[in-house]
Amino acid sequence: MRACFVFDPEAWRLPEARHAVEVVASLLEVRWRCAVQGAEVSPGEPIVFVGRPAGAPPDAAAVVPLEGWPRWVPSSLEVATFEGEPLPCPGGDLGEAGDSCRLPQVWLRAIGFLIQRDEEFLDSRRDQWECFSGFTTRLEALGILDRPLVNLYAAQLARRLAAWFVRRQVTPPALPRWKDGARFAVALTHDVDDVQRYSLRGAWRLLRLARSPSSYALRGGVSMALRTLRRRPRRGDPYWNFDRWAAEESRHGLRSTFFFCPPEPSRRHENDAFYRMTDPVEFEGARMPLAGMLRLLAERGFEIGLHGSYLSHRSAEELARQKAQVEAAAGREIRGVRQHFLRFDAGRTWAAQECAGLSYDSTLGYNEAIGFRAGIAAPFHPWDPEARGPRRLIELPLTVMDGALFRTLKLDAASAVRRVREHLERVESAGGLAVLLWHPNAAAEHLFPGWWRCYAETLEYLASRRVWIATAGEIAEWWRAREERARGPE
Repeated sequence: MRACFVFDPEAWRLPEARHAVEVVASLLEVRWRCAVQGAEVSPGEPIVFVGRPAGAPPDAAAVVPLEGWPRWVPSSLEVATFEGEPLPCPGGDLGEAGDSCRLPQVWLRAIGFLIQRDEEFLDSRRDQWECFSGFTTRLEALGILDRPLVNLYAAQLARRLAAWFVRRQVTPPALPRWKDGARFAVALTHDVDDVQRYSLRGAWRLLRLARSPSSYALRGGVSMALRTLRRRPRRGDPYWNFDRWAAEESRHGLRSTFFFCPPEPSRRHENDAFYRMTDPVEFEGARMPLAGMLRLLAERGFEIGLHGSYLSHRSAEELARQKAQVEAAAGREIRGVRQHFLRFDAGRTWAAQECAGLSYDSTLGYNEAIGFRAGIAAPFHPWDPEARGPRRLIELPLTVMDGALFRTLKLDAASAVRRVREHLERVESAGGLAVLLWHPNAAAEHLFPGWWRCYAETLEYLASRRVWIATAGEIAEWWRAREERARGPE
């Protein structure tokens, strides 16, 4: 038994609409399929009709009005309220009201606007790193960036389907959203930007990239050289804390994803990581090359991913080269990526990653804000505007980063713990996915006060919840398998 999304012929000719339906349907806990009006529908299949409401069958479980796919200007959006949830739409106008089965006129278009990243194509503003900023998005201006909107809309649809089943005294087989029936999921991730605070070799690598007296490479290189020469005593390095992360997560029976930068990008930018896989690190009291530590982490069940270099986010060829470099160091296949500085081009980055042989990305988040860049707390297949269809690649949207908490919002440890907990409570109530990012050097508590405490207390909090915590790769793999179950033959 499964739900059937029946499109009228005009709606079926809008691939953007089909994509929006498929994303919201993926959040349902029943199996489903899509069909065009006129196709055979079995009596046991509840119909979700998509198109002109006048064409909907009288026994439809839900009606999703759709007449065209109008262009929405981000600045025109205001917040309307539907069934207690915010819904951004032009002028805050929901359109014509309907009966209890009918959703608002703008409901599906709002979902498409969010997940297909319309505003990033329509708004050319970018920050100093060429990123679409959390201060730019219309969702922040409307005060709804921290709401998992698409999940909330899926719940509205799910209630209509549940009512249809109740009226017929039918209980459909459940399709759990998360492993072991967990209420929500969390991916633990780390971007490895630095592995040494004290290094004359690293200072020299930075200085070689300096192109002007005001460049970061000059300032950073001189600063590193001076602090290395002045260091007393000369034992260890405060950034050699990878074993601390592994031990704390292992204590809870957890594993995380470490995204490592490639040692030799074709073009190196001064904002790139400067470490090499031959550089020394200390792990559990033993000195070893960085590549040796990658292999140890991988052997213990931690995932190794690619942290694509600063200039790689539009190049499939370069990402493929970098993927191979990190694979050689780790001795494992690399499936996932997050771009350095979260540099991302909605029209080109996903395409480059997919062509490079990567199966998932976790870049879609903000450097300076907490919340849901695409309005969704779940994996999804991004929209390909050129092919006008979904990509094979899966996106796991980043939702919380340590730098946003402590650098942008300037929270102390207790306030940051509360903010992360509030975020996780929203994700749990929506049955969604939170993706957490903490940088490994943040375990140097005298340099990053509060950062480690916030992470450790967050793990303690999660231990009390019915949550599935996994690597990003495990969650992406689960979601693909779940999609096959949801849409496969009965």
